Amino acid sequence: MRFIQFFSLVLFLSGFSLYGQHSEIGINLGVSYYIGEINPELHVINKVRPSAGLFYRMNTSKRYSLRFGVNYASLAASDAMSASRFADYRGLSYGADLYEGYGILEFNFIPYQLNNYATSDFTPYVFIGLAGFYVRPNVGPDLEKFIDETIDELAAPSVPFGLGIKFNFIDYLGIGVEWGMRKTFTDEIDGLPPTYADGYQLSNTQNNDWYSILAITLNYKFLTKRDRCPGAIN
Repeated sequence: MRFIQFFSLVLFLSGFSLYGQHSEIGINLGVSYYIGEINPELHVINKVRPSAGLFYRMNTSKRYSLRFGVNYASLAASDAMSASRFADYRGLSYGADLYEGYGILEFNFIPYQLNNYATSDFTPYVFIGLAGFYVRPNVGPDLEKFIDETIDELAAPSVPFGLGIKFNFIDYLGIGVEWGMRKTFTDEIDGLPPTYADGYQLSNTQNNDWYSILAITLNYKFLTKRDRCPGAIN
């Protein structure tokens, strides 16, 4: 939590120091979920949980933006939602708090800048970047019958990518909807090591875990000198 508070302060100060570069700060609120052994295939169905985040966006042009931010995502899943016979036998449930810091590149399909009447009022966009996350998985209720030790915490990199749509909302406020997946390089987000139980492997080491965030974004654009001059085109 101290990291998030510190990053919030950095975003706040950055906005004033970089306001001449079409800078924005914003928040995102939505839901999050995970794809892995306890939820192998169900998107946005198997126990979605809330997510929230803060971000700073620098619009380098009307097509490209750089975005940096932090997210909190609550993850959960249950074997009871799976049709697998082994999942029914295993009977595990999963929950975790995940914290993420990221940097991404956004590409706008239509030339767009918030509150710039010379550009479109909206645009679809795609993004890709790099992230790091920290997660503390909690698996139960009877994981001990399969293994002696569990994975208590994990820090690892991921690759966020996805798509969304941005709109002008009111004056210097923008709103959007975004869905992003995170490709990870670990199979331990759910706390399951590659352990065998009664001839079954608890974790498929050939398939890494994923997590995803579906959110609504709200952002504010800092005024530039041109913005303060009536009739100016950015």
